[in-house]
Amino acid sequence: MDNKGQFSLKLIQKCPVCNHDYLEGKIQILEEADVSFLAYLTCGHCHSSIIVRVMTLPHGMVGNAILTDLSSDEVGKFSEAEVLNSNEVLQVYQELWQSEGFLEKMKQ
Repeated sequence: MDNKGQFSLKLIQKCPVCNHDYLEGKIQILEEADVSFLAYLTCGHCHSSIIVRVMTLPHGMVGNAILTDLSSDEVGKFSEAEVLNSNEVLQVYQELWQSEGFLEKMKQ
């Protein structure tokens, strides 16, 4: 990771749940691109995790973090999954509300 990415991670020093410092060994870089990276941080004290996306833009850096119960492997799996289009989402909605026994079939 370049120096910009290292600086960006230093901005996220404390766990948002318990306020303890993050340890370097609990930080995983899941994805890197020219202008952004995706990181997974786990607190060594309370074991809560966050997903962080940081992007470098012409006027500075922009980042966001999400508290998650996903493992780093699950985050990677979902980031590589195909994107759903609106028709697929509508199809699931229709199946859920218009088909009898749809949820029961899904449980099997």
